[in-house]
Amino acid sequence: MAKTTKKNNNSAQQIIPAGNVPPSAPEVEQAVLGAMLIEKEAIAKAIAILNTESFYKREHQLIYEAMISLFEAGEPVDVVTVYEELKKRNQIEQVGGAAYISQLSQNIASAALIETHARILVEKQILRSLIQSAHQIAKEAYDGNQDAFEILDEAERKIFEISELQMKRNYQGMDVAVKNAIEYIEAIHTQTHRDFAVPTGFYELDEILGGFQKSDLIIIAARPSMGKCLGKGTKVLMFDGSVKKVEDINVGDMLMGDDSKPRKVLSIARGREMMYWVRQKHGIDYRVNESHILSLKRSRNEVGHSKGDILNIEVREYLTKSKKWKSNYKGYKTAVEFPHRPVPIDPYFLGLWLGDGKSDGSRIYSMDEEVVNFLKEYASQIGASVSVVKDKEKCPAYLITSGRSQSSRNNSIQARLRKLGLLNNKHIPSEYLVNDKNTRLQLLAGLIDSDGYVNHPYGGTVEITTKYENLAKQIKFLCDTLGYRTSLKSKRAKISKTGFESTVWRIRFNGNVDEIPIRIKRKITKKWTDHRDWKVTGISVEPDKVDDYYGFEIDGNHLFLLEDCTVTHNTAFALTLARNAAIDHKVPVGIFSLEMSTMQLVIRLLCAEGRLNAHLVRTGKLPHSEGAKLSKNAHKLISAPIYVDDSPSQTVLEIRAKARRLKAEKKVGMIIIDYLQLMQGPAKAESREREISHISRSLKALAKELNIPVIALAQLNRAVESRSDKRPQLSDLRESGSIEQDADVVMFLNRPEYYGIEKDENGESLEGVAEVIIGKQRNGPTGTVKLAFIKEYARFENLAHARQLAEYSPIPEEDII
Repeated sequence: MAKTTKKNNNSAQQIIPAGNVPPSAPEVEQAVLGAMLIEKEAIAKAIAILNTESFYKREHQLIYEAMISLFEAGEPVDVVTVYEELKKRNQIEQVGGAAYISQLSQNIASAALIETHARILVEKQILRSLIQSAHQIAKEAYDGNQDAFEILDEAERKIFEISELQMKRNYQGMDVAVKNAIEYIEAIHTQTHRDFAVPTGFYELDEILGGFQKSDLIIIAARPSMGKCLGKGTKVLMFDGSVKKVEDINVGDMLMGDDSKPRKVLSIARGREMMYWVRQKHGIDYRVNESHILSLKRSRNEVGHSKGDILNIEVREYLTKSKKWKSNYKGYKTAVEFPHRPVPIDPYFLGLWLGDGKSDGSRIYSMDEEVVNFLKEYASQIGASVSVVKDKEKCPAYLITSGRSQSSRNNSIQARLRKLGLLNNKHIPSEYLVNDKNTRLQLLAGLIDSDGYVNHPYGGTVEITTKYENLAKQIKFLCDTLGYRTSLKSKRAKISKTGFESTVWRIRFNGNVDEIPIRIKRKITKKWTDHRDWKVTGISVEPDKVDDYYGFEIDGNHLFLLEDCTVTHNTAFALTLARNAAIDHKVPVGIFSLEMSTMQLVIRLLCAEGRLNAHLVRTGKLPHSEGAKLSKNAHKLISAPIYVDDSPSQTVLEIRAKARRLKAEKKVGMIIIDYLQLMQGPAKAESREREISHISRSLKALAKELNIPVIALAQLNRAVESRSDKRPQLSDLRESGSIEQDADVVMFLNRPEYYGIEKDENGESLEGVAEVIIGKQRNGPTGTVKLAFIKEYARFENLAHARQLAEYSPIPEEDII
């Protein structure tokens, strides 16, 4: 190989010398061709390993092609027949004439080493291909005209092709193609077509589709079963403690989850729909669309139901429930945890000052011994002292002073208040509002000890009144994040002696307020003794009007918080397909879950497999008698060849790269992506439609490249819900018509029961029935297949089988959530 030069730093030639590729040893190529000439069995062995490009010398390629042509035609392969075949092709002179062909057979005594020699040729071919690909990749990288990630994807594709070199050819003649097609048809009719397609596990669906075919892109589309869309102006709590209007939320924003962990916004939804007011007896009212999910908590124990159980239910379904049922399920709030942040002033002192401090200075007015003792302790901690200031007020004023030096003044309490922007502007700085629980409790204790009143029955309801509206709203937020039941009202206050009137704001809150470190003895609260749960509140849902809604998809458990810490909510069919393929038919399946975590997917699979109530499993209410079923099905799933990647917000390039590795390492026979609209396309895409078009084309190319079915879940737009006929159609595919064009099969999931349609056109019940509507099949008919959907288990089954089971083992009514 020629030595590389270092003269030109911009040339890819420095790395890979163009055109200099390692040839195969000519004697090895001659040995392979000679063996094929003297022994028929050697030809079949060679074909299984080699292709034309495995030979480096052009004359050897032509001879090999002639031999293969004769072999496939059933003709004998020897010196004479090969000579005649090359003569017909006018290639005899290119290979050195009859003498060279005769020499090939004379130079080898046995064909016993044909496989060894053939594999040597393949190794040489791989090396040549690697060098050629590396040269091309290096040239593209040096040119810098392409996106780096596109070059990376192309490089990986080339390497993957090289790794499967023995199974690929540059072209295929009709003689081979027709033969393969006949074998495929025969396999279908002899019931051995599982090597050619992945069964769905549903009899009627397999009748129409013949299973999922290799190299097909299959789109499974449906409306989201759980949407979360709010009315304009609804405020949502962000993970950093700020509050944002729902219409201002963007992809990538972090919302506050019910577990004080971030919920990333993965996509945005907009549209118009019938809107409803959710009126909270103890909380802020908010507007939602009719498919919004209410997250409710059960307030009573009953047979089959426990107090505290969480239920996520659509508004449209909630409206159909009885009055008694609604009284059993209430809205609920949760406390929020923030990380600790250092603060410049003790939080208890700040609470005292906000309540009874002089607005333009650091003086605090108080007659309570406990407060005075704290001021002395705090002054001692910071190297200051407390002085009593004579003021016109009836209460004595206490002032913490740090000395007369300039440095002491710069670090004084008053200087710190000024630096926080609090002088003549009483409010709670964000570093106190968004801080750990202890800091917030100390702050609230100072507010109560200075300006609070406690009504002691049932453990205590605390009331704080202030003339500052913004401060009142911040105190409410403080109490909300601590998990208390809180209300805020304005009222007119009057001083009878002077006749002065003004508006003040009153904050009331209760709950486990005994945890607040109040210092003044008369204000210390007791443990909550009321039988009612302060974290839940009765709600009512009232129709409003058709209006704009603003929604989003989030990761995690899909639960997030509104501004007052009210909890609200945000793929079963694809999982059933994965389960049927992997467990029943031993086909390895790769799942890319961009929406749900691996844990959530596995819990769904376990519940579906064991026919276990998914809600009871998630809430820890599963009866002990069901535990054996859970363990039994866990063992079944452990051995299932299912491989899950739950990395969020993956690009199409990342998924293609990982899919290639899954095919190479785990021999997967099917890929499932949940879901298409959560994938990220090229960063430079002009529009979301162009981005989705790129994604769908890439997935089709991936299916063809790996020669396996690729199933991508997709969402439908809300146009389907505005029609009287709720059945989805191809035009309902969200964001891009190219999804329909690129897909080989498009299927829609439809649950008529979801829209209140109880019977079909023949008068048959649609309860528990899911329709799989095949809207497009490139190589077959379209139609509709009915399946059974068991909501409690998130499980799809063949309808006839499910009805037969129901006749013998009906689901108890109390187990239906």
